[in-house]
Parts: sequence; structure tokens; C-alpha cells
Amino acid sequence: MSHENVERLRAAIDALRGDTSELDWKATLAGAWVELWDPEIEWDASTHPLPDLAGVYQGIEPTLRWWREWLVAWEAVQVEYELVEAGDRVVGLFHQRMRGHYTGIDVASGQYAMVFTFRDGLIVHAKFYTRRSEALAAVGLQE
Repeated sequence: MSHENVERLRAAIDALRGDTSELDWKATLAGAWVELWDPEIEWDASTHPLPDLAGVYQGIEPTLRWWREWLVAWEAVQVEYELVEAGDRVVGLFHQRMRGHYTGIDVASGQYAMVFTFRDGLIVHAKFYTRRSEALAAVGLQE
């Protein structure tokens, strides 16, 4: 099942990654991304570097609200990533650049990671890590 989880997550990330406008993002959030979420998803952004978005979000609607609040700030988002299988979890290793919606300024978020926990093919828990090594350690792997 873990390879299937990786491929489903890859398809959802690629859908979001291919979006070029706010309308595209809305469509993806209503489709490919949300379809991968369990109705009781826990989106743990407690370590997110933007204080306004830091917190733990329970359920689809609060998680969607997090995504909308994050995306509204950006005119463009470029993401490079690698996915690592870890049983019922998938580690996403990300490097991201964004262009400010209002400022036009390019911002590099650097490298960060997420651990996605799957149950029955859906994400039940997602957690941000500021360091890739911490995410890998959380699933028993090393960088």
C-alpha cells in the first residue's frame, strides 16, 4: 500500500504544483488535494514558520481554510520535492520558492519536510517539520 500512497500523494502535489492562478488553486483544493484527505484529517502546522498559520487544524474545512490563507499571499509557487516511503507514512522533502501576490517579491522558503500518515488510502495526519532530518527521524529513517 505504501507505494500506492506515494503515487497518490505525488499526483496531488503535481496537480497543485501545476496551478498557475488563484482559480487553479481553488479547483485543485476542491479536487485532487481534498480527495486525498480523510474527513477527520489532522493538519499539524504547529511548527510552521508563519505565526499566523501555525497551529493544528482538525477536519477538512479547517484544513482548507489553512490552505486558502497560505495561498492568498502568493502569486506563484514553485515546488521541488522528493517522496520517501515509510510504511503507512510518506515523507515529503520539499524546496519551495514563492512570489508575493501583492509585492511581487520572490521568497525562498528553503528546505522543509512533511510526514503524511495514511489510512485506507487517505491522509489522516500531516505534520510540518522545519528540518528534513527531523521528519526522517520521526519515521525511523536517516538522511
